[in-house]
Amino acid sequence: MDKDTSKTSSTFNRTLEEIRLLNNKNEKLLKDFGIDITNLSDAAQEALDDYARIKQLTGLAELEVSFVEDYCYQLKAKRLEAQLQSIPLKTRIRQLRNDIKREEIDLAKLEQFVTETRALLIPTDEMEKMKITREKRIEMLRNKQKTLMEKADSVNLDELINKVNALDAEENV
Repeated sequence: MDKDTSKTSSTFNRTLEEIRLLNNKNEKLLKDFGIDITNLSDAAQEALDDYARIKQLTGLAELEVSFVEDYCYQLKAKRLEAQLQSIPLKTRIRQLRNDIKREEIDLAKLEQFVTETRALLIPTDEMEKMKITREKRIEMLRNKQKTLMEKADSVNLDELINKVNALDAEENV
């Protein structure tokens, strides 16, 4: 073995021994407080995993309580800000729901109007039949009028007036 490899190996062994001692110390502390790590709830286990991940990512050996408190305050601030932003949104949602209800009422009225109007409408076929019937009747009346006009033209009105006057004169005598 060369010098660098033996030095790295001894450093590694020393670090490994420190970790073992720290683990033993932590296990003793947990037992003193009556905590069995194998019986933790899923949420607690996830919290510990998150804590270990944070320590690993930040490279901090110990997380100071002030850092954790600052983080908690930041989370609370974000939560409060989200709640403040949600208030106008909730109001707008309520307003939109009321608008939808009003529109649904108007729509129902319009649908009822359309239904009633359709009931009053005469179908196209029936309307065509009525039109044809009326046109035939108009034509018939025009023909009658034409016939009467022809007869009226053939009658001499002066002669008719003279006959009526003669009859009146006979009755008065």
